[in-house]
Amino acid sequence: MRVFLFPLLALLLSLPALPACKAGRPAATASAATADSPQPQQQEPVLLFGRTACFGTCPDYTARFFADGRLEYEGRTHAPVEGNRSVKLNPAVVQKLLREADQIGFYQMRDVYSKGTLDLPSTMLTITTAKGQKSVRVDEGGPEGLQKLFDHLDREVQKAVGTTADR
Repeated sequence: MRVFLFPLLALLLSLPALPACKAGRPAATASAATADSPQPQQQEPVLLFGRTACFGTCPDYTARFFADGRLEYEGRTHAPVEGNRSVKLNPAVVQKLLREADQIGFYQMRDVYSKGTLDLPSTMLTITTAKGQKSVRVDEGGPEGLQKLFDHLDREVQKAVGTTADR
């Protein structure tokens, strides 16, 4: 079941937000925006990173990294922090993670790395940029460069939510 949860979550996150309508109120135009107007937030994360539960104490969480530096975190069982958090990172951190993914050939990797063991946790990463969208799930194994990227993502999430872990 968990195999289908991440693609479903990615699909739901990729749906565009429907604009709210109010009767009698004219639609805003791009030319009406001023420097003081808040800019609309990016709707889709550029990095969607998650770890799933196992039969032990594996951390179960999802982290959404946005190009503007926002990080939306949902911690579940055995996560660094349980509950939801929204924090602001330096956008350069997100860009560095994207460059690291490019350097390891993320877009050319297989979609799934698994040896068939059913009781192991999964680590998933979806990247959405102008190049397109690519998702990789690792149950077991996977390239060394990808494991290092996962470790880097883990560290950034833990720093952002105010925890550290001895892993």
